[in-house]
Amino acid sequence: MEWHIVTGEYPPQLGGVSDYTYQVSQEFARQGDEVHVWSPATDPEIAPQDAVQVHALPKGFGWRWLRELNRRLRSYSGPRNILIQYVPHMYGWKSMNLAFCWWIFRQRKHNVCVMFHEVAFPLRNGQPLRHKLLALVHRAMAWTILRSVRHSFTSTDPYLALLRELGNNETPISMLRICSNVPSDAYRSAPAARKKGEPSGLFTVGIFSNFSTELREFMGPMLGCALENPKIAVNLLGPGEAFREALAKQYPEAADRIKSTGRLHVAEVAAHMRDCDALLQLYPEGASAARGTLIGAMASGVPVVTNSGPATDRLLLDSKAMLFPDGSPQSVREALELLKENPAIAQKLGTVAQRLYLETFQPAVIVSSIRDVASCSSEGPAPVSQRSVPAATRRQDLYGPHGSPPSGSQTRQRASKASV
Repeated sequence: MEWHIVTGEYPPQLGGVSDYTYQVSQEFARQGDEVHVWSPATDPEIAPQDAVQVHALPKGFGWRWLRELNRRLRSYSGPRNILIQYVPHMYGWKSMNLAFCWWIFRQRKHNVCVMFHEVAFPLRNGQPLRHKLLALVHRAMAWTILRSVRHSFTSTDPYLALLRELGNNETPISMLRICSNVPSDAYRSAPAARKKGEPSGLFTVGIFSNFSTELREFMGPMLGCALENPKIAVNLLGPGEAFREALAKQYPEAADRIKSTGRLHVAEVAAHMRDCDALLQLYPEGASAARGTLIGAMASGVPVVTNSGPATDRLLLDSKAMLFPDGSPQSVREALELLKENPAIAQKLGTVAQRLYLETFQPAVIVSSIRDVASCSSEGPAPVSQRSVPAATRRQDLYGPHGSPPSGSQTRQRASKASV
């Protein structure tokens, strides 16, 4: 097969979509496909060029970008397999690139699939008018895209529910999980977790994060409670130096048990994860299958403690692959102490989580699912008629569930960017 992947981010640009697109495009090539990635101009000396042809487009996402994309794609015979990586705010125009949606609509004769990494800005009661307008425009954009492509994918239960409300019964919408931004080879080559019973006797809890202000405020009390146990140490994997200093100041008795790796290259993350006894991945809206940091932790084989919330996928809860304390600081500490005192339980959790990743989240599974869909697609969707154009002021189903896409996801999954 020949694939044309359109994305707003690609290495060396940072971003969760950038990492995802790189891994998926490489996997397409490994499975024998010819792959073309179309992305804003990147440094040709840095951008990966090995098994994938990267086509640099003009920077920005205006008319010049679209004209160039359209002109250069026409040089390839059709019908073409086009895979679009979609996040509404990734394509500029103040997060409302209606022209790009029109371009997607015009590609109906081709085999176009879209991966919704995010669907729309949350729509909540009492939010500012500008946020409500943005949320409605995003839903109208998704409405149009769903009727312009052969197949749509997304990665979480809330996103899937919203897309099904906005979609119709003609265009299929499927679940397609994201992969860890940490390369699979890095996990395999990483040293095994350090042996228990070191002279210090400490149980090291790793936290893989970008340590945003929101996450720091949420995790602070949990870590403070955990550090009351003198046998628990914390290692912040990523740019957590400021957070480390704040924790050390707030809990001076535990200052020597709090460390930070600083910003890590993605290839270094696996070794630091495997050097921990457990990974603590906490999120204000709950564990989500769209969180690159959580998926990376699952893939490591190290036991994971996390929390549930509105964004938590049923797959994660039903898998029994992680510990889900009730979210209170005391329950988080008890979960970590359970793993500390029961190495067999810890090992089993790590094994189950890693197996879940290999069966559901790894690039080979993602690409095989996309290729299967492409092989079955034969005819494009029917054109959108004038009578079916959404009226945002009349259609209740355009609104979607309140509080869908979690606010943390509005940062383009920065927690899973190439350098953390």
